[in-house]
Order: sequence, then C-alpha cells, then structure tokens
Amino acid sequence: MSDPIEEYERKTPESGRLFAEANQYLPGGDTREVTYFDPYPTFVEDASGCTLTTADGEELLDFLNNYTQSVLGHAPPAVVEAVTERFARGNGFAAPTREATDLARRIVERTPSVESVRFTNSGTEATMNAIRAAIASTGNDHVLKVDGAYHGTHDTVLVGVEGAGRENPGIPASVEERVSTVPWNDTDALAEAFERRGDDLACFIVDPMMCNAGMIPPAEGYLEAARDLTAETDTVLVFDEVMTFRLAAGGAQERYGVTPDLTAFGKFIGGGLPAGAFGGREDLMGVFDPARGSVTHSGTFNANPATMAGGIATLDALDADAIDRLNDLGGTARERLGAVCADADLPMQVTGDGSFCNVHFTDEAVTDAASGTTHEAITKRFFLALRNRDVLVAPRGLMNLSTPMGEGEIDALVAAFDGALADVAPDLAADAT
Repeated sequence: MSDPIEEYERKTPESGRLFAEANQYLPGGDTREVTYFDPYPTFVEDASGCTLTTADGEELLDFLNNYTQSVLGHAPPAVVEAVTERFARGNGFAAPTREATDLARRIVERTPSVESVRFTNSGTEATMNAIRAAIASTGNDHVLKVDGAYHGTHDTVLVGVEGAGRENPGIPASVEERVSTVPWNDTDALAEAFERRGDDLACFIVDPMMCNAGMIPPAEGYLEAARDLTAETDTVLVFDEVMTFRLAAGGAQERYGVTPDLTAFGKFIGGGLPAGAFGGREDLMGVFDPARGSVTHSGTFNANPATMAGGIATLDALDADAIDRLNDLGGTARERLGAVCADADLPMQVTGDGSFCNVHFTDEAVTDAASGTTHEAITKRFFLALRNRDVLVAPRGLMNLSTPMGEGEIDALVAAFDGALADVAPDLAADAT
C-alpha cells in the first residue's frame, strides 16, 4: 500500500471537507481532544452492532468502541427501546426518579465494595467527587496517583499524565504541590511514597489495570500492597473503574480480588448516554447526604431518567455470562495477535486482560508508562495503517471488544493487523538500525 497518510486522504475526502468546515466553528474541529489525529479525524454518520459507517461511505469494524463505552456495540435494540420509551415520558424533572434507584441497586448488588452510590455525567466528575469525599473524610488534601495515569480532566488528576507536573498551563501551578506520583507496578516505590507522605495523604487513586499507558495488568502483589499501605495509613483507596468495570460483573476489583474504599464508574453504565458514578463505603459516601453531610454535589443532568434507563438495560444485558464470553474472546484475540507479532520477528507485543488488548512496539517488558509505547509515532502510524484497512482502534494502540463480535471479527482484526504491520515494517526496521 501507499504511505498511510496519503492512502487515508485518498479514501476520506468527505471527512477532510467536513473537518475543514468544523474548524470554522470548533477549535480543532471537535470538542474532544482524543478524537483528533493527523491529518484529520474520520467523521461517522451511523453505527450498528460492531460496524461504523463513515461520511465517506466506508464501513469500519469498530475495535475502539468509544474508548470502551460501547460494550454492547452500537444501538443495541433493548437499550434504544428503554431510552426512547423513558425519554418520551419526560426527562428533566428536578426530582428523583425510580430509575436512579434501580440502577444504583444494580451497581451496589454487583460490587460488594459499594454500599451506596451517586451519579454524575462523566468519569471525570466521578473521580473528582471520589477525591473530594476522600479529602473531606480524612482532612488531608494530598493525592497520590500513578505516573501516566489518566483519570479525567479536572485539575488534580491532570498532574503526571504525560510527564512530570501539570498536563497543561491551564491548570493552576499550586495543584502540583498537593499531588505526587509513583510508577505503576513498582511496589517498592509505592511503599517509599507512603513512608514519605502517608500521614498527609487523602487518597491513592489508581486504575486496577493501567489503561492510559496501554492496558497493562497489575503485577502480582501490587494492588494488594496498595490496599495494605492505604489501610495502615488511613488513606482512602480509590479505584478508577471507568474502563475496567467490564472485566467482571463486579469490575476489576472482583477479577483481581482487591477491595477499594471508593470506586469511580463511567463509560457504559449510561447505555450510551453521558454518565458517571462513584460509590463505596457508607461512611465515606455520607458526606454527600444533604441531611448530614458537608460536601456539595449537584448537576442538572445527574441521574436523568433516560440515562438511568439505558444503564439498567445495559447492565442487565452485560451479565456474568456475557462478560465471560467477551473475556474469552479477548484472550483469543491477544493470543492470535501475539502470534502475528512473533512471526514478524519485530520489536512488538500485545498487552491486556479480559476484553482489552494494546499493541506496543518494543521487545522489552511493558510494566508501566515509561516502558510502553502508546505515545510514540510508530504506534500512531500503525493505527492509521489499520484504519486504512477498515479496522478502527485507538491511536495509542488500544483495542477492546463488544458483545456483537465473534470469531469472524477476530479473523478480520488479525488479517488487518498482519497487513498493517507489513505497511509499517520499514519504519520499524529503520528504527532498529
């Protein structure tokens, strides 16, 4: 094939035109930074199951799934029916509805660490309010997080995402003074951080699997050490399960056997509508009870009934059997993609767990953000080569599965993966020399 960028531009003239038009009204042509890639992003018109239809008439096999949100695929009939039926009866009341209680009950029943829960409109709001609960409960305001971890776009967690300090100059410099970071999977470094700051910490917020750095599972004993250290210092352990809640009926905490104090949820729990939630121990969540608490939490669209109805239908469909099947299919995908990498005899590998995969262009062990390759040019070039073969993944190499997928979709992914690897092999060879 030709150069991946030239081939992409040849295939997507309408997306190029729409992007130029969007730039007249939207800085960067969109309102979501993660959707941008060079030379311009793809505009999507429709989606059904595991297929996207672009403005250029292409049909793409979707292994991105809106960064794990579309776990049931696109426009699943039961969810569409639940949302539209509820919306037709009204959706903005400034009053509670039974749908919020019903979805909260499902989350509590699935997740033993969660005794009560409150709803937000995004994962960002979920982690923000979980951290506020920790600060209010402990009286401390120092936060510990993992190098390279992404927990949304509020000030506190935009420290140490792609480098030391603040992610961007829009974050107050003073925020850096109350946030520390540690490497993922380094138990010694974690213990040192708690020895140094344990008495001052409000919380340790962590993905139970390192998502932003390339779907890197926890090393044996790492999460257990985090649980022990936080308990010893009365620090709140916060799991960010915005992505990983799909790993088991009770999330990654069930899969890995470690119980946090608070959990942040998002992505699929709203059935395709904007949603987030946070929950945990009743004593921590009690700070949000207006009758007895001290922390403000509100929002015009929090727990709006259409979103709650979509979440109920989604959780009912994504039961333990559906998750087990999806995880098994993910294991098959990682095994087959790993075989392609081995046959190619190039410096690359596939990480992940459950229904997650991530390609890394290195033959060294990938254990943390520093050893992964999610932000390197070759990863983005490989993404575009896959995109040109009608398979959509994330520019950082993330792939995840949805329930409409089966062995046929894995076959298509492996074939596209093999072809895209041939497209970028000269670049890998040049890097090696």
